[in-house]
Amino acid sequence: MEEAHCRRLTGSVWDAEDLAQETLARALTRAAVSHQPVERPMAWLVRIATNAFLNQVRRRPAALLVEPSERAAPALAAPAEVRDALVEMATLLAPQERAAVVLKDVFDLPLKEIAAMLSTTEGAVKAALHRGRGRLTDPGRASALARRTAPDRDTLDALATAFTAYDLDGLTRLFVKDAVSDVIGMAHEVGRDQITAGSLHHTLVLETSVRWRAEVRQLEGDPLVLMWATPTAGAGAEAVEDVLRAETADGGITRLRWYYFCPDVLAAVGDRLDVPYRTHGHGL
Repeated sequence: MEEAHCRRLTGSVWDAEDLAQETLARALTRAAVSHQPVERPMAWLVRIATNAFLNQVRRRPAALLVEPSERAAPALAAPAEVRDALVEMATLLAPQERAAVVLKDVFDLPLKEIAAMLSTTEGAVKAALHRGRGRLTDPGRASALARRTAPDRDTLDALATAFTAYDLDGLTRLFVKDAVSDVIGMAHEVGRDQITAGSLHHTLVLETSVRWRAEVRQLEGDPLVLMWATPTAGAGAEAVEDVLRAETADGGITRLRWYYFCPDVLAAVGDRLDVPYRTHGHGL
């Protein structure tokens, strides 16, 4: 449920995984210094995830939103309609509105509990619900939707080609000098040299149980790299075992995220693209 809550807040499978990782890290830290048992652990995790989400968006520059008309929102918003608008929610709603709508219309929590989670008043929660529901049902909401800049397709094609050819030198040249590589839940590498000696070397040199083939595919309008693996011992069919997402600038990779240890992400990508996949448990 924690993963589902993160996805509802962020509207993105990728951002949800990042938020889930931060939530687990915060939860483990708090549990380690607490002498009291955790009552209602799921509600506890929802609270931590919500607060972590709000802290993240407060650190970002404010996004420009197209104001909806001032007409009143429907008295009751059907939960199914709210769930269908989750992707739009990430763009259309301010953070407080998004959290209020999710906690009320999806989890059906009491206003008093939502107010405590968001460190505000019940009146403020009601106002956020009114504004949020209004944005999600406004006929002009399409004009407010905007996508983030997609990575350069030529760079991703070159990345996939180099991976498939096991061209370590070619891969290295694709990264800018101060690039970052995140094996989500497992490793954080900074700089081209560290990335080459770490995740790239492990994948192409140390990992001998499978043979990798990389392919660029589109998901929700954004290109990503599917890492297909074929067991070298012949004990299984080819399947996606990793998904890579890159950020690029001036033809170079500035950040690469690996989702090998994120089974929920692999399942979501596999199901949406209708491809076979294998998972390997969670990182932290």
